[in-house]
Amino acid sequence: MTQFETQKQYKLVAKAIQILEQHANHFATEATAVEPKLTLLARHLNTSPHHLQRTFTEWAGISPKQFFQCLQKDHARKLIAAGHSMLETSTTLGLSSSSKLHNLMLKFEALTPGEIKNAGLNQTFIIGEASSPFGQVFVCLTNKGINSLEFETDELTYRDWKNGISNLYPKATFIESDSKIKLLIEPIFDRASQAPFELNVYLRGTPFQLQVWQALIHLPIGQLASYQQIANSIGKSSASRAVGSAVAKNPIAFLIPCHRVIQATGELGQYRWQSERKKALHLWEQGQIQK
Repeated sequence: MTQFETQKQYKLVAKAIQILEQHANHFATEATAVEPKLTLLARHLNTSPHHLQRTFTEWAGISPKQFFQCLQKDHARKLIAAGHSMLETSTTLGLSSSSKLHNLMLKFEALTPGEIKNAGLNQTFIIGEASSPFGQVFVCLTNKGINSLEFETDELTYRDWKNGISNLYPKATFIESDSKIKLLIEPIFDRASQAPFELNVYLRGTPFQLQVWQALIHLPIGQLASYQQIANSIGKSSASRAVGSAVAKNPIAFLIPCHRVIQATGELGQYRWQSERKKALHLWEQGQIQK
């Protein structure tokens, strides 16, 4: 499948998620079986049920029927959130972890105050963009690891992202190479590959932010946690608001899975790289654990 085809599939899935969220009650009352739901959704998307079925299966690895079941699980999670932890709920709902991402080991090599003060002096960063199942990604790579990985949004273009990185490290040397970034990105999002691989991240952040980001890495695929649970896990139970701020400033999308942090009510909540993409990530990961 070409990059263009993958991007096109993602746009359709993202639009489907948006419609389902906006018209949840309509779908619940107008369609009671899976096929009618599929037909109804296809009509909203101006496409055929067959094309929608194929797109979901090829892109997400699960069928629309399984996706509807995911939505039902989300609803069930909300109902019992008050009495059970999000991690307990995820396990009860069958969101057990069984993905190659379990084998992904991320090592933190946080920048020292001196390195931050040097503003990238004598450092060479490789930057570029590549296609992913969730749209374009922008990546900054140092000799010590990934420094930034962000998804393109309506508000964040490659130029904006590049200017932001350049402003953080004004004395660094930047080499643009989309081909090298593509080689780095492909195995990260490759569902077919089961081989374990290791990546380093090289982060700029406060000690508290680093604690939170490390806690996120320990959230396996399919398991969700609230901001309060993350705060508890790092021994700072009264700092859920600060945890939320640190999550929002996560510079490494997907690999540091801030998309697995949800509100205590069970709502998925916002995502700095668009809420539809957060839902798409959940859908895609659901396909991984059902294999």
